[in-house]
This record gives sequence, structure tokens and C-alpha cells, in this order.
Amino acid sequence: MGQRARGTFWKVNRVPIVIEPAAKLDIRSGRDYYSDKGENTSERFRDELTQLFDLLSRHPEAAAVAFGRTRLKPMRCFPYIIGYIYFEGVVHVTGVQYGGLGWEEFERRQF
Repeated sequence: MGQRARGTFWKVNRVPIVIEPAAKLDIRSGRDYYSDKGENTSERFRDELTQLFDLLSRHPEAAAVAFGRTRLKPMRCFPYIIGYIYFEGVVHVTGVQYGGLGWEEFERRQF
């Protein structure tokens, strides 16, 4: 029979992700909020964050700079926005905020 087509694979380099202390508190707060909102909602929140952090590790410039050096990447299934700074080959997650809070908190946070 015919030959099978071979796909081309590119090795994707990953950059480290550092979750700053304020962002850790945000994540804990979000998980606590969703822990009583339905079956597995807290775990789905965590899983989406994990997938998003994996994406940012592979593509740290996936989101445009919103202000200063801060980039904002919305979550797909939850109304939260990840604020991060890509600096010297490292993604610094500075916040995981409810989207309705506005941008002021992101602007204050640095690493």
C-alpha cells in the first residue's frame, strides 16, 4: 500500500513558572469559593489553571502586554484573569483575579 505521511514535530522549549505569594493566595481563595459550588467545580478550576500554566510555560508571550510589563490571560471556563510578567526567561504569575474586580490590583502587583 502507500506510504504513511510523517508529521513534523517541533520541540517546544518550556520556561519556568513562578507563582508569586499573592497569586497563591488568589488561587487558594478561588478554590475555596468553588469548593461548595457543585460537584468537582474546585477541581475543574485547578485543572484549568494547570492547563493555562502549561500553555504559558510553552508560549509565554501568548497574551499581549496590557500595561507596564503585565500580561493578562483570561481563563476559558471561569471568570478569572491570570496576570503575569514574562521577564528574563521566567513567567511570574502575579495574580489570579476575578474578572469583575478591575485591573487596579494587577497594576499594583509586581514580583
